Amino acid sequence: MPSKSSRPQKSRVLLMAIVLLLGWGAWRLTEGGAPDFEDLAIRPLPYVNYGWKPNRTRQGELVRSSNSDGFRGPEIERPKPEGRFRIVCLGGSTTYTSFVNDDETYPVLLEAELREARPDLDVEVINAGVESYTSAESLANLAFRCLDFEPDMVVIYHAANDFRPRRYPDFDSAYTPYRKVWDGATDEYVKQGGELGGINGFIQHPPSSGQETPTEQAENASRAGTEAFRRNLVSLIGVARAHEIQPVLVTLAWSDSDCPPGLAAGIREHNEVIREVCAEQQVPCLDFAPLMEQGGELWQDAVHVTPAGAEVKAQLIAQELLGQL
Repeated sequence: MPSKSSRPQKSRVLLMAIVLLLGWGAWRLTEGGAPDFEDLAIRPLPYVNYGWKPNRTRQGELVRSSNSDGFRGPEIERPKPEGRFRIVCLGGSTTYTSFVNDDETYPVLLEAELREARPDLDVEVINAGVESYTSAESLANLAFRCLDFEPDMVVIYHAANDFRPRRYPDFDSAYTPYRKVWDGATDEYVKQGGELGGINGFIQHPPSSGQETPTEQAENASRAGTEAFRRNLVSLIGVARAHEIQPVLVTLAWSDSDCPPGLAAGIREHNEVIREVCAEQQVPCLDFAPLMEQGGELWQDAVHVTPAGAEVKAQLIAQELLGQL
């Protein structure tokens, strides 16, 4: 039987445990914990795994909102108005244009450039980019979400995100070790910056233990090769052509001064795949990468542009795209 003298000590321990538990709960609810699903800007979706919630404005300094289809930009009219030439831009955060306001994204500015150059043509550009999408998600995005918009052209802008899965030691061509199936649970939230502000834990597996060094990642990427990326591009072209849509591939630009050497090497590899696939499949290749100025005020980081960079990006791509309209 416990002595009377031990009871106060146990009571203090129990009280301390309760205090710690309450403190942990407060931390979870404020600075470091998992948000409620209702507070997130993304949602689980079939086939593409996740996407933006419809009719939602993300909180923060920037205005980043979605329409009723869950894409960034104004409402998309259906059926497509007669005579309209509709372009869908596919990609990840570099298409979504993460670090700018809604009216400063490269697809919005691309539409303005094309309309100014071709006032005789009713051109519309849809931003179907979603942060962290690889070419695998864009393939499903085109097949299951964007065909309903009746596009006349799809502009495909990928290279950086598809390098991430290649760095995993147990790579497979479906990106299984990298991409996580998310059910909407928020337990694995990690408060951090970056393109998704901490929710990458929901949608991708962390690298395996012991594989974090640049040398190991480079060795993994070399073993994985570029065939999965090549296959996805060919499949995107095939889906577009099957629905009488003009596919256009664009090489991805990056800022050398901000880009880690491994990522820069991966982007260069994938850009070369883009050029080869375009030649093999006889589809237009907009070789944008060498046109974009390196470093300076155009770049937010290694691959994301500032508002000034988005404007230049739209101008350069529009110049190249006009020959395809």
